[in-house]
Amino acid sequence: MEPAVLFTESVLEFLKDSLKFDDTYQSDIAAHIQNFKDQNSISFRVIRDIHSRNKLAGHKQRYLHEVLQDSDICLPCVKLPPRNPELEARIQKLKAEQDNKRYREMTRNVDKSQKNSVDKMNIGAEVKAMNSQIWSVVNFAVTVGGAFAFGYKATEIALGGSKHAMVAQMIMGLIFGTIVFFADLYFLLKEHSQY
Repeated sequence: MEPAVLFTESVLEFLKDSLKFDDTYQSDIAAHIQNFKDQNSISFRVIRDIHSRNKLAGHKQRYLHEVLQDSDICLPCVKLPPRNPELEARIQKLKAEQDNKRYREMTRNVDKSQKNSVDKMNIGAEVKAMNSQIWSVVNFAVTVGGAFAFGYKATEIALGGSKHAMVAQMIMGLIFGTIVFFADLYFLLKEHSQY
C-alpha cells in the first residue's frame, strides 16, 4: 500500500496542466481526472511521476510542494499479521498466572489457609537467621574468653607465676578481653547493620 494524496482543486489543476505537456501519458492523466469524481484520493507516486516527467521534458510548472500545499497525505493502515496461536495461548496462560499471584498477594492477610502455607515456607528462613545469630553470639563469647585467657596466661608466664602476680594477671586478662570485646562488637554490629 502506498500513501495517497487527497484530491483538491490544486491537484486537479496540476493534472489538467500536465495534459497540455505530456502527449505520451495523456490517457493515464485523463483517467485520473475522470476518477476525480469517483475517488477522493490519488496515489502520491502518480503525482510524483507526472511531476518528474514534466520536469524532465523541460516544462515550466509549479513545485511539487506547491501542488500538494492544500492537500493531505493519507497514510495506509498497517495490517499486523495474526499472532501465532501457540504464542497467544502461552501469553494468556502467563497473564492468568500473574493475576492469580497478585490475587494471592492481596488476600494473603485474609485467607488463613494461605497464611499457614506462607508461614511454613518462612520457617526455614527464620531458623537459618536464628542459627546465624546464635553462632555469632557463641563466636563472640569464645573470642572474648580466649583473649582474657591469653592475657592471663601470658602475664603468668612473663612474671614467673608468683603469688603477687595474680592481680597483674587479672588486669592483663581484663585489658585483652576488653579490647577484643569492643573490636568484636564493632564488627558484629557492622555485619548486622548491612541486613
